[in-house]
Amino acid sequence: MSLRTWLVPFGLIALFLSTRLAILIALELPEVAFVANDISYYGYHLYHLEAGEPDVMREYPVPAVWILQGIYAIGGGWQTWGPWYRAVFILLDALVAITLYRRGNASGALFWILFTGAQGAILWYRFDLIPAALVAWACLLATTFPRAAGAMVGIGAAVKLWPALLIGPLLAPDPLRDAGSRRRLAGFVVAGFGLAAASLATSGWERSASPISWQSDRGLQIESVPASPLMLLRTFTDNPSWHIELTPFNALEIVTGPGIGVMLSVSTVLTALSVLLAVALSYRLIRNLRSGDPRLPEAIVLAVLTIVLAMIVSNKTLSPQYISWLGGPVAALLVTRHSGWLHRHVEVLAVSMIVVGALTQFTYPWGAYGIMAIPLGSGPETAVLLLRNASLVVLLVYSLVLTLRASAGGVPAPPRRSAAPLQVG
Repeated sequence: MSLRTWLVPFGLIALFLSTRLAILIALELPEVAFVANDISYYGYHLYHLEAGEPDVMREYPVPAVWILQGIYAIGGGWQTWGPWYRAVFILLDALVAITLYRRGNASGALFWILFTGAQGAILWYRFDLIPAALVAWACLLATTFPRAAGAMVGIGAAVKLWPALLIGPLLAPDPLRDAGSRRRLAGFVVAGFGLAAASLATSGWERSASPISWQSDRGLQIESVPASPLMLLRTFTDNPSWHIELTPFNALEIVTGPGIGVMLSVSTVLTALSVLLAVALSYRLIRNLRSGDPRLPEAIVLAVLTIVLAMIVSNKTLSPQYISWLGGPVAALLVTRHSGWLHRHVEVLAVSMIVVGALTQFTYPWGAYGIMAIPLGSGPETAVLLLRNASLVVLLVYSLVLTLRASAGGVPAPPRRSAAPLQVG
């Protein structure tokens, strides 16, 4: 065994531990410490749920509440469960990195460690790391263990809803002719619909559907891409017309000011277009790719990345933890054998996502008070938020172009090339 074979895993372990230690140290600072308040929020409602008050946490799908209840029970209740909650998510974070390393080369694991580390403690205090991890595993297993990949997407959909759109690309090639596509669909149906049926049986239709109605009733969140024009005007035109409040949806939203209704309508249109884009890309993959096509793994993962980016960009609510959803597809691209033309593009995507993760951590928690400041907001902090959002739009267009090229019809399969280790810096 070569020296490099020994050094690489130990280097990754050291990087993981050092970055996570830095996050723990930062949590002691007042600018960051309030991130941990989410555990108190969950614990408060889980305590009331335990006491027999079922009408709580309606913003979350029932299976997600079951997961939180499990951690709550293991942790011994709301007075003591905080360290257990954090430990579960640190272990999940590490497990994804280990899986990436074992499935390919070090580049996927290196990216994941840097990407999640760049986002800071938010990853440990909200549960979006769960669907992010499930999507990462689905992308890794799509062509080798299709049933498991479909099941991962199904569980993700049951926990956070949005991964349901990702089953479309996983149906490539034609599910009527390809056994792998049928297996992915079967895994999705068994896991996703099984959990949905269990939710209906235990909680009823109204509670099972409450996350959808909760989302539709929400306003324009200040971090969202559709809110960017108003945040720009609010901060850089010295116009105090736009007022920000912490709403009953536990989010900072622009509640008064010109243009709010227009941007909410823009978000609705963009969301509908993102669904249509998911359908169109799925159809394109099914139509143009065949079983055994060397482009199939990369095309599926690129389509998944594009769809996730479209959902994030169009959403009127872009909470900082949503950025974690992007890590899995990019990490899978670094691990997956892909066409030579795609190699440099994947590296660009990886470095760009790490930068987006760091910008997101600056906007929350470090710059949160400046962005929401009344009456105008602070220029530097708002500028970083706008840069982050502009970067997401550019990455969406970039990823879409790559997806279209990877799934083009009538193109001879290009030579395959293994992903080289990610070079950062």
